[in-house]
Amino acid sequence: MLYVSLASTKNAMRLFRVISKTIWDQTQQLGYVPRCGNDHKLDCVHLNVEEAVLFIANKYFVYAEAPLVLEIDDALFNDRIEWLPPSDEQPWLQPRAHIDNLPQAAIITATPLSYRDGLFGLGENR
Repeated sequence: MLYVSLASTKNAMRLFRVISKTIWDQTQQLGYVPRCGNDHKLDCVHLNVEEAVLFIANKYFVYAEAPLVLEIDDALFNDRIEWLPPSDEQPWLQPRAHIDNLPQAAIITATPLSYRDGLFGLGENR
């Protein structure tokens, strides 16, 4: 039953990746988003559903990193995405792509996150 549920919802989901400004600069030079340590460790590229973006940003990034959220078009590798079920800590689907790197061509938008009262958000800095 869970498999059917995942299959019916995954095609309609927008995918994202949160990266630092430094990684964004490297992406523009390399033509792909370099893997992070966790990607190397598990040999995949971690992506996020929309509900996970701010959780990931606030858990793994600090203000000095100036994180951006990338919206991803997964058309180039959709058949290589594994959908992990929600967990207690992350109660949403957890996509990970079995690809070498996230190609720059798959990035639809790159939007800096705002920062206010010690937290990242999707609005303007205040």
